[in-house]
Amino acid sequence: MFRSDYSINHINSPNIEVIKEILSNWVWEDDFTHRYFLRGIHIKNNICTYEAYENGMLVGLITAWKSEFHPSCTYFAIVTKPHIGIEIETVLIEALSNFKEIDLPLQTTIWESSYGLKTFYEKVGFLEVRRTYMPLLRTSKIDFQLVFPDFNGQDICIQDINSICNHKELKIKLINLVRENYEKAHTVNPVGVHSFQKWEELIFNEDTIKSGSFIILKDNEILAYSLLHYSNTPNHFEFGWRGTKENTDVQFMLILTASQINFAIENGVKHIEAEVDTTDYFSVEMLKFFPFSPAPTLLTFQKRTNND
Repeated sequence: MFRSDYSINHINSPNIEVIKEILSNWVWEDDFTHRYFLRGIHIKNNICTYEAYENGMLVGLITAWKSEFHPSCTYFAIVTKPHIGIEIETVLIEALSNFKEIDLPLQTTIWESSYGLKTFYEKVGFLEVRRTYMPLLRTSKIDFQLVFPDFNGQDICIQDINSICNHKELKIKLINLVRENYEKAHTVNPVGVHSFQKWEELIFNEDTIKSGSFIILKDNEILAYSLLHYSNTPNHFEFGWRGTKENTDVQFMLILTASQINFAIENGVKHIEAEVDTTDYFSVEMLKFFPFSPAPTLLTFQKRTNND
């Protein structure tokens, strides 16, 4: 049962403009939390949204949704008026858990610095399943002879993905390799079954810088790939998916990343953004190798059973 001084309302048609104003007042300049909650509200697969009131005053919101790309989890987000304690979160999670269309596992993502929410999720049986770092790399010319002294002695060929757009066999190999590595990095929240065309659209989309996204070829086999994207931030690029055919060839991925850094310099770009999940072996290796700036960290939590 909820505490007597709390009431919960199920919102059938959320007023987006009102919610935007509430978020601005409650999360201040926290753009991620603001966007994460609104994404859940806007998405066509939204399941439900609840309001929590204390003595007639709105003090909390929770919304839940499903992802077509990762259909195994029910995503949710909580925002509350600044307060002491965890009572508001408790009644919101209870309301969500009691909604008939909610399937486990539940999953949410918060800042590591959101200590109150972190403590709450741990207390009610959520487990941390992933950390996501979002560091920035200031570009600096890389001398391949110094950083990769054996580079010239290897029988490999570096090409940008522009060169394989009309090469059906290599394009299929790249798409399959990207899909396989992505699936390996997301076993805790499995990707759904999607068409080859869907994966092709994700890799060769309009944000992908095809002349700055590279592959390594040897004997007509793709040994490594590294994608690069335009950023919403002026004078920035963004690192995309990267990986290799074999984990033992991780140096090939690092060579391609270095090539992207030099490509950025050639194009007058001073910074490259990254989004590094700890479940992604290749992006973690990139983070370890290159001198990224200190990064804010996101925590992803899951609750898989009602008994956890």
